[in-house]
Amino acid sequence: MREHFDVAITGRGPPILFLHGWPFHRATFRHIVAFLEQDFTCFNFNALGMAHDGWIPDGAGMDFADHARRVIAFADAFELPAFHIVAHDTGGTVARLVAAHRPDRVEKLVLLNTEIPGHRPPFIPAYQRLFGHRWAHRWNGAVFRGLARSRFYRRSALGYGGCFHDKALIEGDFKALFVDHFIDHPQRFEGMRRYLVGLDFSVIDRLGEVHGAVRCPVQFIWGANDVTFPMALGREMAASMPTCAGFAAVEASCFLPHEERAATVARHAARFLA
Repeated sequence: MREHFDVAITGRGPPILFLHGWPFHRATFRHIVAFLEQDFTCFNFNALGMAHDGWIPDGAGMDFADHARRVIAFADAFELPAFHIVAHDTGGTVARLVAAHRPDRVEKLVLLNTEIPGHRPPFIPAYQRLFGHRWAHRWNGAVFRGLARSRFYRRSALGYGGCFHDKALIEGDFKALFVDHFIDHPQRFEGMRRYLVGLDFSVIDRLGEVHGAVRCPVQFIWGANDVTFPMALGREMAASMPTCAGFAAVEASCFLPHEERAATVARHAARFLA
């Protein structure tokens, strides 16, 4: 079964599963994995639809619960009786579902800037409607790809402007990995589109119930300047979570603290997971 999972395995020690969010893939954890693989075995894999080829098999479910079931199947295939999870954004919602459904296996959970019950990230519902329309999604996708090639759009709030405290980081390595990667390859873009359209916000609004079923300690690490998931709301959510072990604010970072302040994020995570 292992060939069905698109995973990079590095390091040695207790296992950590890395769950990325949208619109990213496993390379978003490249910087913190470089720190954590010194003491942990890092299983960094792509969610279905966000892999290198963007392929989604016929009939595959794309809701949060479907992604969570695949994570558990992954752990089964690699014979991981217990593991930690480090997760960001939509991956953080998947991680909480995994921890709630398999409390016997998830030992510790690290959540980076992730969904908050009752909160809607700016523009995401609009993008879901834009890409989900039965007849118009191909035209809308072509328009989006054209916009994403514009430096002005990429740095705007509609694009990736909310991802970084330092907007210059949107270009270069990040652009090649997470913008060009999708917009220059139709099948990858289609996988990214289907991942987004498959997400159900009603699941997010019920996360309070999920939090009550999580038994492992949870560490929150949050970009202090995030506008996608404001830190004040993140703190409120963390305070209401029964097993919250701490909340670490990462200054001078926004939605992607692990891209912008990797050493700080890795230090917080390693201290908690040790």
